[in-house]
Amino acid sequence: MNQDQNQLSTVFHVTHWKAGSQWLHRILRDIAPSRIVDPQLFERQFLDTPLVTGAVYPTVYVTKEQFYSVNLPANYRKFVVIRDLRDTLVSAYFSIRYSHAIIHKSLAEWRQRLESISLEDGLLMLMEEWLPLSANIQRSWVDSGETFIRYEDLLHGDTEILQDVLIRQCDIGVSQDTVEKIILKNRFENLTNGRKPGDEDRMAHERKGISGDWQNYFTPLVTDEFNRLFGRLLVETGYQLAEPGIR
Repeated sequence: MNQDQNQLSTVFHVTHWKAGSQWLHRILRDIAPSRIVDPQLFERQFLDTPLVTGAVYPTVYVTKEQFYSVNLPANYRKFVVIRDLRDTLVSAYFSIRYSHAIIHKSLAEWRQRLESISLEDGLLMLMEEWLPLSANIQRSWVDSGETFIRYEDLLHGDTEILQDVLIRQCDIGVSQDTVEKIILKNRFENLTNGRKPGDEDRMAHERKGISGDWQNYFTPLVTDEFNRLFGRLLVETGYQLAEPGIR
């Protein structure tokens, strides 16, 4: 590593699954391609490997406790992104069932099960078995009182928020004009050959690109079970709880 990189901030994008992590991964890779440390299964690149000073770590899926358990570089910066857990669940359902590469046996098992049950049962199953990991990440950062960014706010203010986060807060070492051009390049329409946000392609990783999509899929049973398990966390992260027994 050259001397200049040793003087740069080490940047961590902390998040949970299905919270726009691959969108932000592409943005960070375009901004600092030579500094990216590729994500690995089970966060081995962060938890099990010495950290690289001056590098950029996208999609670090860890709790606050896990984050501070490692030997962090002296000049590190981080930003935390979360998403409405209901949209997180719906996005996971379609990703696991249709579009996600099978990178671990658990994904293959979930896909096989989802193909044999109804959408409602599939959401209930993933709510019990898959969603708690993302909820635990959210809860740890919310309980800590540290600041976080909501995915929904990024959808409507990506340039303003990310320029502030990446340039002012994280000191990523790239000009404002460059960051803006890269953000615009990676917007939903540009990544999907002109498909508008809300136009669904279930087989694509960029499936729909909107917030609030959970309302199209949650049944009263799913709503009630979600409220029971995650309703308090939903409110604590600034989202509005749905009325019991309705979508």
